[in-house]
Amino acid sequence: KLSGLASEAPRHFEERREFAAMGKEKDKMPEVDQWGSVKFFPVLLIGVFLPRLIGGAIAVAIFQKGNTALYNENMASLVKGEHGYLYAAAAVFGVMVSWVNQFPMLYKHKVMRINSGNLRANMMIYKELGAKEDAPYIGLETEGPVGCYNRANRSLFHFTENSLAFAVCLVLAGIIFPLPVLALTTAFAVGRMMHQVGYATAGYGGHALGHVLSLAADMTIQMLCVLVAVKSLGYSSQVSQIIRVEL
Repeated sequence: KLSGLASEAPRHFEERREFAAMGKEKDKMPEVDQWGSVKFFPVLLIGVFLPRLIGGAIAVAIFQKGNTALYNENMASLVKGEHGYLYAAAAVFGVMVSWVNQFPMLYKHKVMRINSGNLRANMMIYKELGAKEDAPYIGLETEGPVGCYNRANRSLFHFTENSLAFAVCLVLAGIIFPLPVLALTTAFAVGRMMHQVGYATAGYGGHALGHVLSLAADMTIQMLCVLVAVKSLGYSSQVSQIIRVEL
């Protein structure tokens, strides 16, 4: 029996070394993809503008299928003071928020991959000052309760990165579309909570459904501001001809 155990020991330790090596390899940064930014740039543009097209369609549906008479009455008070420009400014601000959140992704796709999993939760990649060129990078712990804690906080940061435009448009759009804005704010809140719970418990990918829900609410409320700007500034007929929908 002792001789059998002795013969098994080297194989046991070899398996342990292989397992440890696999863990280290998993935690390594992928090789830099010099073309990653070029590959991602079309996705960046789509990510900024496609959700607004979808949100715009929902906004038009809200206007047409909801209490249209009330919405028009509320907008009429904006015409004299040219407050439509304020609503247009809120929409421009929203595009800026989307851009500055998407722009770092150009570089993220140089150093990470779509299938990099929880590694993608890292907002920053660190290296010790004065370290050798080939020294390992320092990133977030991704496993166990510490990993859950890190991802829950990453979701919180994602909220603060993206919510300012929603907060601005919530106030402005709510003056014209009170009930729809309540519904959109509820959807946004539920989506953000789903995002955090899913990210923390299931890891990267578990936040997707909550992200889609909150993004749809965000883009719709921003496009409600665009709709108000268009109508109160007198561009309804021109825009209606372009989108083939009567405003």
